[in-house]
Amino acid sequence: MVDLDLNPDNPIISRYERSFGAEPGPVVLHAAAFIAAHHARGVACCLKHFPGHGSSGGDSHLGFVDSSECWQEIELEPYLRLFQTGFADAVMTAHVVQRGLDPRGLPATLSGPMVGGLLRGRLGFTGVVVSDDLQMRAITEKWSYEEAVQMAVLAGVDLLIVGNNLLRRENVVAEGVRAIERLLDSNRIEEEVLRAAIRRVSLLKQKIAGEVPWTKNGPMT
Repeated sequence: MVDLDLNPDNPIISRYERSFGAEPGPVVLHAAAFIAAHHARGVACCLKHFPGHGSSGGDSHLGFVDSSECWQEIELEPYLRLFQTGFADAVMTAHVVQRGLDPRGLPATLSGPMVGGLLRGRLGFTGVVVSDDLQMRAITEKWSYEEAVQMAVLAGVDLLIVGNNLLRRENVVAEGVRAIERLLDSNRIEEEVLRAAIRRVSLLKQKIAGEVPWTKNGPMT
């Protein structure tokens, strides 16, 4: 967790003390120690919730969250500093809207500008991008399951989380696979994009198995 505790009234980060603090420095130090301890035991880590959930005033489990007026650039600092030390495991996207980063008003999980442009491009992250649960109401209130899967993949997300407990669906994995197949069939995505995502996930598995260093970079595209 590298969210900055910027809003004491935040109902999901500050309320449950799910942050190492409000300043990037201490957050990075604590996160780095946490990561090193887990890596020493062969456990991968995932930074969340990108691009920052600590300043928001809502809980994306329960509905739409727009942090456009309160989000601060400093919320990117923990990610950038940890990437610069070689961290390349995984980053989880937030279902949070930030119109300064994507004027279309899409949550980060579904936003190409935030995943591909900001996280991959500007910050240079080469690891696995993981979605938050696609069945959270911030997603399900506005998009169908197929739409959410397709938009997340098109945005550049490598791994899709579907807890299947917030909104129980039968055959949820098969439906997700078909949604991605429809992207390929309609030429909305290149096969190489999916292959690159698979390579990043495979590389993370190799890191967990101790076969390659934790700092080894994955493919950018």
